Amino acid sequence: MKAKLVLLSVFALSTFTLASVAQTRSGSDDAAKALIDRMTTAQTAYDPKTLDAIFTADFIEISPAGEFDPRAKVLDFYKPENAATAVGISVTVDEDIRSARFYGDTAVVIAELTFNMSRNGTAMPARKMMLTAVLRKEKKEWKIASAQYTAVRPPTPAAKPQ
Repeated sequence: MKAKLVLLSVFALSTFTLASVAQTRSGSDDAAKALIDRMTTAQTAYDPKTLDAIFTADFIEISPAGEFDPRAKVLDFYKPENAATAVGISVTVDEDIRSARFYGDTAVVIAELTFNMSRNGTAMPARKMMLTAVLRKEKKEWKIASAQYTAVRPPTPAAKPQ
């Protein structure tokens, strides 16, 4: 009888532990997606205040042009006055989280970003980039410590038969 009670207790405890881990993981996945979405929304809105709030103090970016950009340079780029160079261009970004791996207070997120653009109301071809972001939990809040962008080549048109 005691053996059955011990086995039942172990089973119940392990089931509760697994459910708790699954809930934590799901919550972390949701937090990572929300953070990446918050970043891309702030970037398209030229909102350095939001970026300042979600970047770690030592944030570093490797830009789509392959440039090493420290935090201050990134925040400077997204000043509202710099949006004037994009007059007439509207951009939205769709994020598809491909992978989110968590290692305690650190996470690596890989996302496919699709940039949907229009110029003066006329749609332009969508552009894709892959993002690798390193997140770090600071004071129970996820922040972005690093971002690296890789352009995705557009599909090559099929060769026409001759």
